[in-house]
Parts: sequence; C-alpha cells; structure tokens
Amino acid sequence: MPDIVRSLGLDIPNVLGPLAPAGRLIWSSLLLAIGTVGAFVLIRRPKRSAEPATWAATIAGAIVVWALMILAYGVVPHEWLTFANAELNWGKDTYFLREGQFLGGRFPPFDVPRFVGADIVAATMYVVFGVLNVYLFSAWQKRKVAEPATAGEGEEPAPPVTGGFARLRRRRAGVSAYGRPVTTSE
Repeated sequence: MPDIVRSLGLDIPNVLGPLAPAGRLIWSSLLLAIGTVGAFVLIRRPKRSAEPATWAATIAGAIVVWALMILAYGVVPHEWLTFANAELNWGKDTYFLREGQFLGGRFPPFDVPRFVGADIVAATMYVVFGVLNVYLFSAWQKRKVAEPATAGEGEEPAPPVTGGFARLRRRRAGVSAYGRPVTTSE
C-alpha cells in the first residue's frame, strides 16, 4: 500500500503520529467513551411522555447497548492485550521483578513477568466496565418520567375509536388512538 501511495505522488499524513501502533485501541476506547457519555446524558433527561416506547426506538436502543457492550467487553480489552504484548513487549520473557532482586537477594521470592501486569489491567477493565454497566442499567430504570397530562375537572377523555376504518374516523374526529386530541398543520 505505501508503494502505491508513493507512486501516485500522494502524501497522506499519519494523524496519530507516534501513537500509531495503539491506533485501534485509541479509537475503540474513544468510541466507547463517547457512547458512555451519551448514555449518561440520556439518563439525566426525563422521558418525554408516559407512553411506552415504540418498537423502532426500543430496537435502536438495544443495538446501541449491544455495540457498547461489544466494545467494552470484547474490543477494548483485546486491543489492550495485543498492544501490551506486541508494542510494549509485556510478554512471558520480560519481567517487572526478578527473584532476589532486592534486599541482598532475599526479596521477592518469585519472578513477576510483565504479561501478568497486562492481564491485571485487562481484568481491571472488566471490573470497571461491569460496575459501570450495572450502574447505567439501574440509573436507566430509575430515570425521571414525564407526568401524564391530567384531564380538567369534570372532563372525561374521549373513548378510543376502534373498529373498521378506525384510522380514518380518528383523523376526522381529531383524536389519536388513545382518545387524545390531535393537532394538525392543515
């Protein structure tokens, strides 16, 4: 690919510069952070109405939650482990501590390889994402709901229009399927 780019005379800069080896880790972490901040913003806003959500809104929300969980529990920890092993050289052949390194050869009594540190960071990611996941699900269930509009004193809401051609009859009557008045721009 670089030879093709050079032969065309194109100079494409690398926007990540020295962080290029961690590119997928950075972008997936950034996408996960944006999604999490978006979830916090949605939780703080009250629900628009007391009516249940539509199928389309529910499915779209489920897809977003699924994508964030794939990022949190699959992509980001995997990219961290790949980056730590390949770029940081935190493999089984390098060590944080060697046996007998301190106190005149008496401490520590064992070797601590660097891949253990990479695994500890990945496990910490799982714990943080799990706690955040439970908190967001709980906060979503407890979010504020808009109060339903109350009918005036002595007024009863119109009964719902059902049966054959109900949609056309509701349109003529100016009420929704729930018996509420509908405003139109006509």
